[in-house]
Amino acid sequence: MNRTSHRPNATTARPVSGPRRTRPGRRPRGAVAPALAATVLASLLLSPGHASASTQEARPDPVPRNGLGAAVREVVAAGVPGIIVRVQDPRRPARLTTSGVSDLATGAALRPAARFRIGSITKTFVATAVLQLVGEGRLELDEPVARRLPGFLAAGEQITLRHLLNHTSGLPEYAADPALFAGIAENRVWDPRELVTMAEMQPPLFEPGSAWAYSNTNYIVAGLLVEAVSGRPLARELDRRIFSPLRLRQTSFPAATALLGGYHARGYVTTEVFPTADGQPLDVTGYNPSHAWAAGAIVSNAADLATFLKALLSGQLLPPALLQEMKQTVAEDPSDPGKTFSYGLGLRRVTDACGANWGHGGTIFGYQSMAFWNERTERSVVLASTMFFAPAAVEAPLATATDLALCG
Repeated sequence: MNRTSHRPNATTARPVSGPRRTRPGRRPRGAVAPALAATVLASLLLSPGHASASTQEARPDPVPRNGLGAAVREVVAAGVPGIIVRVQDPRRPARLTTSGVSDLATGAALRPAARFRIGSITKTFVATAVLQLVGEGRLELDEPVARRLPGFLAAGEQITLRHLLNHTSGLPEYAADPALFAGIAENRVWDPRELVTMAEMQPPLFEPGSAWAYSNTNYIVAGLLVEAVSGRPLARELDRRIFSPLRLRQTSFPAATALLGGYHARGYVTTEVFPTADGQPLDVTGYNPSHAWAAGAIVSNAADLATFLKALLSGQLLPPALLQEMKQTVAEDPSDPGKTFSYGLGLRRVTDACGANWGHGGTIFGYQSMAFWNERTERSVVLASTMFFAPAAVEAPLATATDLALCG
């Protein structure tokens, strides 16, 4: 999941889903675009084609001696096991840059086709599914949650679907409950309703619609609404509505299992946050992502994310009126006159020297990622690294890599 803070640290950034993102049975061991770079570094919990890679994307470009290649190598040198960057310009083949390894135990080089947990980028998928239901007349953006989930939320008569999708509901963050992290450490499978109950043990943040605050709880409720209206599990609806139509063959929603399947990169937590007996980063690939569910449990790869973002923003998934609704944003910081960061319906708008960028960032234990599309240049950028939480030294080179990918 992605939060609004611009710099992660061990005390303020707690991964829940995306907060802001496995081998079966393997348990974990005991500048140019400064605004968008900040979203990549934000703490999650606590940011027309088909999915398979083309022959042009089968292997990364030769790493240059300077620029983006140097920046991603610096990210690895600062302590991240691996990083993938995919840059797509109109009418040009995708450019891929990778550095590091997919598995610290084997030392195997990281390849650009690797799957990884995408954290809060999941929210954009879930919001798209919700808006498709709106387009079918099965939901209304301004209807109260209580209409579909009677008695479920204390303020269910006041909180609307729109409030959930743009984080103006006032629902508190369930990741603030220490019991969540105790359960994650035990690799417990969480029921989504349990997560909402944990959130509602806290007081509301504000009256619905009166302010903005990022809360993963909003998307847990949104996922439950999809299930209530469709009569199907959220995983099936995401596959039926998005994954299969776009042929996103490397994308899945393994919400209650640690299995990533296929070729994937393992995810780690730095010893700065979680010291280990052997001094090696903690491998957290084997933690199931049920604590993130609709807020951040999707697994994907760079090519699939680029395909999804292009399809969404080009109008393939939503009719024009609903895509416009999705892009109606609320300022994340009302005191910022430039509205640098604003949030729509599961879609974030970040304004910087390169113009307006649309997309989302994501973090979850072991992974940090982002997928954005620039409105002016039509460049799409997907970046994924395989450590969250990461060492503090990673912050600067990761911001540089982001800047170069977006505007270089």
